Amino acid sequence: MTATADTLDDWITASTLPGSDGLYFLGTFERRITFYSQQVRAFRLVRALHVRGILKSNDTIAVVGGGAAGVTCALALGLLDYDVSLYDPADEVLQLQSASPRLLHPHIYEWPALGSLDKSAGLPLLDWYLDTGKPIAERLAAEFHSHNALLPKLIWKKRSRLEKLEKSGAEWRLTFTDNATKIVQKVFLAIGFGDERTAGAADTYDYWKERGVGTTAIEVNAPASYLVSGNGDGALTDILNLLIKGFEHVSFTESFLGYFNQDTLRMTVLKAYEGLAPEANLEPVFEKDVLKTFRERGILDRLAPQLRTDRLLTINSNGDLLSVGRAAQLNQSMVFAVLHAAQQAGVIVRRSSGKITEVVKHADGLEPVGLTLGGVPLAERFKHVILRHGPNKRERYLPAGEQFDEFEKVSEARFNAKPELLVPPTLDPETYTLFFELWRQKLADTARRQQLAGQTAEEASTILITLDAATQTLVQRGKVSLEDLISECECAAGPIVLQLEIPPDKLDADALIRLSRASGGKITLSLGASVQAAWKSKLPNGTIATTAFSRYPYRLVNAISISDHVDASLVRQLEGMLVTAQAAGKCDTLGTIAPDVIAAVLATWAGWRQTLDASPALRRDFLAWLGNIGPVSAKPWTGDVTVLERMAGALVLILATHIGEPLQPASVPRGNLSFDKNGQALGSAADKLDDGSLLTEWDLPEHWDVDALILSRSSEVSVTGPDDTILNGGDPGIGLDVARRTKPAIVRNDAPWRTALKSGLPAWKTAVQDEFQEWRKRQNNDRDRVLT
Repeated sequence: MTATADTLDDWITASTLPGSDGLYFLGTFERRITFYSQQVRAFRLVRALHVRGILKSNDTIAVVGGGAAGVTCALALGLLDYDVSLYDPADEVLQLQSASPRLLHPHIYEWPALGSLDKSAGLPLLDWYLDTGKPIAERLAAEFHSHNALLPKLIWKKRSRLEKLEKSGAEWRLTFTDNATKIVQKVFLAIGFGDERTAGAADTYDYWKERGVGTTAIEVNAPASYLVSGNGDGALTDILNLLIKGFEHVSFTESFLGYFNQDTLRMTVLKAYEGLAPEANLEPVFEKDVLKTFRERGILDRLAPQLRTDRLLTINSNGDLLSVGRAAQLNQSMVFAVLHAAQQAGVIVRRSSGKITEVVKHADGLEPVGLTLGGVPLAERFKHVILRHGPNKRERYLPAGEQFDEFEKVSEARFNAKPELLVPPTLDPETYTLFFELWRQKLADTARRQQLAGQTAEEASTILITLDAATQTLVQRGKVSLEDLISECECAAGPIVLQLEIPPDKLDADALIRLSRASGGKITLSLGASVQAAWKSKLPNGTIATTAFSRYPYRLVNAISISDHVDASLVRQLEGMLVTAQAAGKCDTLGTIAPDVIAAVLATWAGWRQTLDASPALRRDFLAWLGNIGPVSAKPWTGDVTVLERMAGALVLILATHIGEPLQPASVPRGNLSFDKNGQALGSAADKLDDGSLLTEWDLPEHWDVDALILSRSSEVSVTGPDDTILNGGDPGIGLDVARRTKPAIVRNDAPWRTALKSGLPAWKTAVQDEFQEWRKRQNNDRDRVLT
């Protein structure tokens, strides 16, 4: 599954129960229930209901549950100016996390998605950063109350436990344990998920609280025996915790991903999952494809020294341990690697199967009932039995038990029909923008409001280029994609800032600078503070970006030749100038041009444009010489738009020359045109050589090494060489000791040629034909002199 529920209707459908209008379940049966994903579900559901007009301005709304989903939902509704009350039995919101030492990471369970190691949640309000539960809960609770004080229609009802939920005509009646009742039009159930299912004397612990079982402490009596049962993220995390020395989820994950160069692991895992049905067994596929990558890259060797030997672990699952959709792909990949590292290192990890129906406590340990090991019933006692079979949701939803049971059946059918609805959600830019602007306008203080004015527009006109820590690939974040911008360049709808948070060696920096210049101000480059020094030689005056945040999703920077698109932009801009010259009847470089001459020029250009666009390499060579002349080769266009007029003039002169002597764009050693089978020509707008020398200093045929020159910026270039010897097109003749070019044909920007241009097509054509006829005579004379 690679897609996620992304339409407004999907968000509404996944949360509703047919026949129970006005009742919404927030993330009740979806997978990957994390603090961040519940916040996202709340934002997206509220926006969907608001945009679709399902929420009415006179509705009274109850949000039941003061956890991540409920608090976010209530604030979102309050910002949209609905009458909403938030109910929770505790004295404070986010009670579960209020003293938790558990580390919260907003995106790590999204791997292999791009950006899954981003430590910032990136929310428009109630935002948070990687930390333990306690400080996150404290900060968000304080933010909730400060916002609540400014939203008179949002009421916080603490110590309110829902006792019963009933349909009352078109409305809903809520009854609380203190016998208080409330009738509302809409109800959002964000009750949470209840305590972990257990059996008998199995170890029990609150997910959010500190526990002694499986800590990093060295076992008193080694090896201590553990049984972990389950195949979700909780069970897989416990397996890693029990097997890895000093395990800490985020740091271990970052180290594990750091073992792979570039995007190797992500692409390998994505390929392994490709085409697999939900619930499919992953291990056979991983054994075939992923294990080879782990072994080739020495991953198992790196993991082996980190394994604990003071524990004897048995893993139980009622079904496949690694099953598609049951847990985060990263957890599944890491557990697979750790289990194979243990096997390689001789650390025993056993695998049992079956449904645990009871855990019996004995004086010497805990005995799980209902398991088999290698096909034989397992009758063994463990020091610890940890059941990770999911929370008892129905018990938590008893006040709405009837609706809960129906919603469970409906949800199963929906998810089977559209499994993409189970993919963990991320916040889309449209939802972010809606609530960010509401927060800025209604809740931010005056100074903050002014500071953030324009941020939405600024982010929409910025493309952030950075290196993704999760995949080690070049990524972008922006409303406009880099690929679309590059292909449009000077035609972009509005100014765009490319914010570079990477050193120049991570992309074609020179071409990117050329692109910025070629855009004529449409594309600006800015630098992150951390990379400013690396760019100093290329962008000494580069603008320093103030932030590296973007509300837009991570996208790969696809392989694309920026240089080719710069050349394509140059061709488009030159064509525009040709059209302008036709309309004006003149060219700034060449003066007046007869209408029939410029018409013929445009007709020729139509064919040449197709030829150049079909061959980026030919286009590159043609344009390089069009703008520059070097002793050995020509440099590409720098992107300087101030030279476009002169380059357009050169192109006009070249195309006009074609009228009298058929030319073709060509990649030749010292030019950009071919003619007359082997003839080579150079057409250029250069007024100097690349080294700063004057064109007039090249006064011998050997300097130019072509058969024809078309120079739009010089009226003085003169080439002599009475002793030249030449064969047609400059190819050395058989048996000659020395082959030298004859004096080339020259079409240049002087009075006779300008007069011909404005005189009309017959006069111009005759002038060109005469010039090339004289060249042919010189060529024949030299050949005859050498051969006789």
